[in-house]
Amino acid sequence: MRTDQHPYDDIRAYLAERDTVLIPVGAVEQYGSHLATGTELRICESIATEIGEHTGLAVTPIVPVNYSAMFLDYPGTLSVEMHTIESYLKDMCDALAGQGFRHFFFINIHAGSLGPIESVCRHLRRKYDAVGGLIDVFSIMRDVAGDSFQTKRSPSGHASEMVTSVALAKFPELVFMDRARATESLRPFTADVKTVSSGKVSLGKSSFAVFSDISDYAPIGTQGDPTHASAGVGHTIWNATVQYMSEAALKFSTMSFTSEATAS
Repeated sequence: MRTDQHPYDDIRAYLAERDTVLIPVGAVEQYGSHLATGTELRICESIATEIGEHTGLAVTPIVPVNYSAMFLDYPGTLSVEMHTIESYLKDMCDALAGQGFRHFFFINIHAGSLGPIESVCRHLRRKYDAVGGLIDVFSIMRDVAGDSFQTKRSPSGHASEMVTSVALAKFPELVFMDRARATESLRPFTADVKTVSSGKVSLGKSSFAVFSDISDYAPIGTQGDPTHASAGVGHTIWNATVQYMSEAALKFSTMSFTSEATAS
């Protein structure tokens, strides 16, 4: 149930039976030369809405802008500071908690909001004895996709085969495949250190953080190769992701931090 598409009496009736709300947190940022800047936004909002339809759980409108400073070199990227996301989500969830919601499940699609969401969930735990959680859209897509990709190097990287396939399946109007290009390699910043992402490099058997911009190591703004993307693969990934995330949301809605022994 999308809360913005129902009058308050319907939501009041929902709260008489359930107290779970799904909160999608998206992003508007560059996605290479072949995907619109609203790709993550559309994926996150649509998948959260479908989960709500499958489960009957309440879903809020999407939080549209994230911390995307690593992409600001590219026009159209929108970014706010992490403390802004945290304050916004905290105020929003305080309002929802005041109405009776006690299970807050964030449908997240961007790493920039991980810290702020955890902080808000711990605030909700302390203030309302609420249950807070997060599920990452792209992590689930990677896990359910298995070895279905043709691209062997970074198929789930930024704007690579995975997200391009999903976009082709669900939002073809956002895809410009005639402009798709592969990123052949990610520029290393020093000898023997491999660049992994805008916040991670690997050395030997482990890794450490280096907070670079994507333009520092992949000037076209992508990781991997989107040219092998297909709508067929995208539909398969989407359906499996919705199924898994719906099951996870229902399980989450039954969770409690208080054991029966403690309660008695």
